[in-house]
Amino acid sequence: MVMNMMFFSSRQLCMWLLLCILATGQVWGETPSNPWRSRSQVIVDKTAWSWNWSSWDQEKIATFGDFQYAVYWDADQIMVLVRRDLRNNAIQTLRLKQCTLKNNDGHRNTCLGISAADGRLHLSWDHHCDQLRYTRSRPGFLSKPPVKIRAEDIESPQPMLSDPALESKVTYPRFIMNSQGKLFCTYRIGGSGNGDNVLNSYDPATATWRRLGMIFSRKGTYGPWENSTSRCAYLHDLLFDKRNRLHATWVYRETGKTWASNHDLHYAYSDDGGLTWYNNVGEKIADLPAGDPIALNDPGIVVVKIPVYSWLINAACMALDLKNRPHVVMFKSTSPHRPVKLEHSPPKDVREAQVFVHYWRDDDGTWRGGEPIEPGAPTQRPDIVFDKRNSMYFYWPTSEGFRCLQASAEDSWRKWTGYSLTSPAFIGRDASKHDRTRWREKGILSFTAKPESGGFAILDFTLATE
Repeated sequence: MVMNMMFFSSRQLCMWLLLCILATGQVWGETPSNPWRSRSQVIVDKTAWSWNWSSWDQEKIATFGDFQYAVYWDADQIMVLVRRDLRNNAIQTLRLKQCTLKNNDGHRNTCLGISAADGRLHLSWDHHCDQLRYTRSRPGFLSKPPVKIRAEDIESPQPMLSDPALESKVTYPRFIMNSQGKLFCTYRIGGSGNGDNVLNSYDPATATWRRLGMIFSRKGTYGPWENSTSRCAYLHDLLFDKRNRLHATWVYRETGKTWASNHDLHYAYSDDGGLTWYNNVGEKIADLPAGDPIALNDPGIVVVKIPVYSWLINAACMALDLKNRPHVVMFKSTSPHRPVKLEHSPPKDVREAQVFVHYWRDDDGTWRGGEPIEPGAPTQRPDIVFDKRNSMYFYWPTSEGFRCLQASAEDSWRKWTGYSLTSPAFIGRDASKHDRTRWREKGILSFTAKPESGGFAILDFTLATE
């Protein structure tokens, strides 16, 4: 720890000491040895678009059978499908010339989904209040993989629903799979601070999608932000557990002009595939078929009160531990701060006072945590995995490479140890979401990253103790 402090300014050192006091028992330090072992570093492309990672890429890389699939924007802003043979690390790529990046805008993510029953790969790309862009592979593309992937394997861009009018002004699509492999898709309709989230489900028997309804409504009045009458929900992922309960955590944002308007940690769950929703204490709060979405004024959805001007980051990350309990890691200021001039992002002094925080739901429904975790201002969103002992690891990209922090379930994830996961050779940007299937089935942490020199890569790690 003494050697690490040599790299802190006096201001940062004082902040670190203050956080240790505020943490009320939270301990942070360098672990004596890094438990992760690098397994593979696969360079897919030596050049690529500058922004290929974002927190809303819930499924950007996924495994089916012997192959792993990923998508990214290349240097010409054309979406590329990647197929990696996990038996020998051989890479095939397919440039989808019909799938292009319309604007140089970091919100325009790429994502994929898998429907195991008909062996299709589903793709969506390039949105920031745009008509939904969607396509899919031919049936059997995944279950009976060809020797070489070809343009003929992917269908032409098409509407997801029979009525394209239902798919306008779309942002942040994400595919979600339940424990039986049933595929869902959710996205926002409308803008930041003024949008609703909808949920669709896929039927492999007919190869069609249907709208289940609106999950989150923009409606309601929020007094602490000048009686705002419109907002949007920013998800920290949307995940099915092993029992097929669907968990949602989110923050509300009152205006797209500034993330100072983000507030509160919210939670709800569904036991019927997203049709009806319940609050933290099990009270029914939403019925999608009846046209009743989750809304600001629904009771019991605020599980941690976090006021506006806390500069709470939106769209952070969530994971479920071995007991199906949701955990959220995000960052915020240690105390609310309202600057003289309000801008989109926090001023420098506020940014330097931001810290990672971890919240989790106990078996009795109590939400715990919230203590500052690590000194130093976070700049990118993390991702989370749990090992077989229910230890938690969250990692995120920095200018010095990917960093990781871990904590044990034995002390309720209060003592954190940290280390470098990679050297500066891989830096990434924002959340680099992992391959959930490969982690669950093989214990291999596999995620996409940006080599320091540019391009697109896939990194694999295993735990030495597993």
